[in-house]
Amino acid sequence: MAIELSRKDIISDEIVEFGSDRRFLKLPVGPYLDLLNVAPLPSQKAIINAINDPKYRFVCAAISRRQGKTYIANIIGQLVSLVPGSNILIMSPNYNLSQISFDLQRNLIKHFELEVKRDNAKDRVIEMSNGSTIRMGSVNQVDSCVGRSYDLIIFDEAALADGEDAFNVALRPTLDKDNSKAIFISTPRGKNNWFAKFFQRGFTDEFQEWASIRATYKDNPRMSPSDIEEARKSMSDAEFRQEYEADFNTYEGQVWHFNAEECVANLEELDTSRMDIFAGLDVGYRDPTALCVLGYDWDEEKYYLLDEYLNSEKTTEQHAIEIQKLIDKWDIDYIFIDSAAQQTRYDFAQQYDISTTNAKKSVLDGIAHVERIVDNNALIVDQRCKETLSALDQYQWDPNPNLLREKPKHNMASHMADALRYALYSFETSSSGF
Repeated sequence: MAIELSRKDIISDEIVEFGSDRRFLKLPVGPYLDLLNVAPLPSQKAIINAINDPKYRFVCAAISRRQGKTYIANIIGQLVSLVPGSNILIMSPNYNLSQISFDLQRNLIKHFELEVKRDNAKDRVIEMSNGSTIRMGSVNQVDSCVGRSYDLIIFDEAALADGEDAFNVALRPTLDKDNSKAIFISTPRGKNNWFAKFFQRGFTDEFQEWASIRATYKDNPRMSPSDIEEARKSMSDAEFRQEYEADFNTYEGQVWHFNAEECVANLEELDTSRMDIFAGLDVGYRDPTALCVLGYDWDEEKYYLLDEYLNSEKTTEQHAIEIQKLIDKWDIDYIFIDSAAQQTRYDFAQQYDISTTNAKKSVLDGIAHVERIVDNNALIVDQRCKETLSALDQYQWDPNPNLLREKPKHNMASHMADALRYALYSFETSSSGF
């Protein structure tokens, strides 16, 4: 398998020498790597060429294990820092992961005996004698990283946390210099998250400043066949495909394995007149309130997910207004609500004339029921229902080994996933009584 490169002018078999007036890295990369005794892999060459090309500002690299993606990103970071007055930000889902890159920077500085004015672990910043800074950041505390302009931002293990808002709202404005750039590197974690979304930008004409690179273990000529065989034996298939094949179509710990290629459709013209229409409602307080609308075709024995609602910043009255719009639009017969939300259920009925039915809430049984539907390709989702598609892709089992009983992880995907479970499980188990 050849490395997947989104732009035809990015190559992976050699490091391209751009003119000094055009390239991003003002110091030549080849001699620097020679001093480190590093022979770059094809995926590393592709990353260097993409970031050095003046046409591309944003580089997304979905790279499998054992290819030195963090290492090469930090080499790029240090080459930028050697230009006086440059600012580099290394972002990760948390400070522990950022510390890996921070330590790499220190090792590179030590290796070349560079002079440092300040190396403050508490402030998470290294200040070079040439006035350049290397700063460590966390997605969860992104506000501490704003207030300055950056020449380069490196997002390491980008798919492990939802960093879209952190980048779009907080950090994108800090890339306000003419030639400032960002690198996003990670192994994939499913196809419905921000990293996958950014990765796809590299393949579209709409985002011409974006370039994407994907490489698997097969693209590393130094990879040992015995190591691969050992990894296959010690990992689940999903984890191996995620970590060694950089596969966006699977995700270790996924609760449901939804076939997006066959089960996503445009349902705008779907005739729902002979269907039972019902909904699942997961009430949030600090968390989002989620509702999904489904239709069941008794002849086809298929469920169609028609519409959705997700919002965390509205009052009960505002939620009720939006839910009523969906009731009127789809003529919803039943709304199955979280049975723990009795006050909300009462308020909906008394104040807004919205009738709901307590959902059947057995979590593991409900998850298994949805799994049977999903595995049989009996759930068709409208292509506009992005939150549901994300939930089907990103809903995970909690990996905590100390749990006495398996349970799903509480994350952004879990709210719509709960609404979907309430709807499908409660409809199936209650329909005989209606």
